[in-house]
Amino acid sequence: MSNSERWDDNRGAGDGDRRQYRAPTCFNCHEQGHYANQCPHRDRRQHSSPPSTSMDSKRSRSPRRFEHRRYVSPPRQDVELRGKLAALSQGVAEMKEHFEAEKAKREAKEQRRLDKERRKEEERRIAEEEEKRRMEEEAKREEKKRKKAEKAKREALLRAEMKKEVTLHATLLMGEIKDDWINQMKSSVILALFAGKQDVKGKKKMEPEPGAVSSSSTDYSDEGSEASMTQEISDKTKQLRISEKRKRVADVALEGSPPMEMPTKRTPRKIARPVLPTDRMTRAKARKKAGCITVRAKKRSPVKPPLNKVLKSGWKATPPSGRITPASKALLRLRYRDAFMRELKDCNADELQRICREEGLHYEGKIHAILDIAEYRSRRQFPEGDRATEVIPLSVSTDTEAVETPADVVE
Repeated sequence: MSNSERWDDNRGAGDGDRRQYRAPTCFNCHEQGHYANQCPHRDRRQHSSPPSTSMDSKRSRSPRRFEHRRYVSPPRQDVELRGKLAALSQGVAEMKEHFEAEKAKREAKEQRRLDKERRKEEERRIAEEEEKRRMEEEAKREEKKRKKAEKAKREALLRAEMKKEVTLHATLLMGEIKDDWINQMKSSVILALFAGKQDVKGKKKMEPEPGAVSSSSTDYSDEGSEASMTQEISDKTKQLRISEKRKRVADVALEGSPPMEMPTKRTPRKIARPVLPTDRMTRAKARKKAGCITVRAKKRSPVKPPLNKVLKSGWKATPPSGRITPASKALLRLRYRDAFMRELKDCNADELQRICREEGLHYEGKIHAILDIAEYRSRRQFPEGDRATEVIPLSVSTDTEAVETPADVVE
């Protein structure tokens, strides 16, 4: 830094703090602002001062101080310069203050922007946490609903299985009850035939023996097995004697029917089957190959007649000649029902469903359908009257006539 710049800096720093110095003066050109070694006009020699001594005429003498006083600026010019310098200093200070104010504004604005971004980031974080918590609660609710639905499904399956087991058990019980009822009805009808009125063929009614009272008083509804019932019926039938039957009287009308003629029985003779001549009389015993596997032809099932023909051509009991008693009617109904059930047991589910639709019955299974169809057809074939027949065993009845009393129809 030059002396002039240093001097200007010292003047601008403050007039009242430091001592004021005048500008340097060049000894070569007598201009202020630089020294002689810095003078741009070194070639010019404006001073013609004689040497300082006569002994050294070649040496130049130093300028005197009084020569510099001639170039001092007047005081008025210095005041103006100081005023301008103060004004410039004040302007620089104002500009500096302005710059500092603008900088403070920018910093405040940047701080506000940062605060705003920070608040937005905080709000976004809070919103994300809230959304995450809401999703977790929603997932918990969905999981709870799913578990509840699975529990309800398991309970429904358990109830369905229990219902199925109960239905199957009830079906088996009903089947056993129906079988017992059928057996009781058969045994009751057999007793009713023996204890009924005189039949149309004119056979003599059988009188019970005194020893049969104790054995006939057994209640069939209390017997648990079919063997005991069969044994009792067999014991009662052993007491019957064919010698007590009386012959047909001469005045019995045969209603003009011709005598029955049967062809003579002939035993067919055994005839040897003719042997057909063939080219190959013996079977060759060829060794089977180890790698070959014989595939048998599929066995074809026999062709069954259509169901409509089977049902239409079913066994139908023709009423015997003469009057039909209630006991014989019940027996015919049971026979018809059993025969029809034997015909229906070979039918599949589709055929049973079709028959149920034709008869207007509800299909609940193969066993129920067979029982319902047989019961419906037997009732339609043998309709029941207003009064039902109550069978009285031989040990209880004291009269030879059958007693008809109203009773509930056993379903």
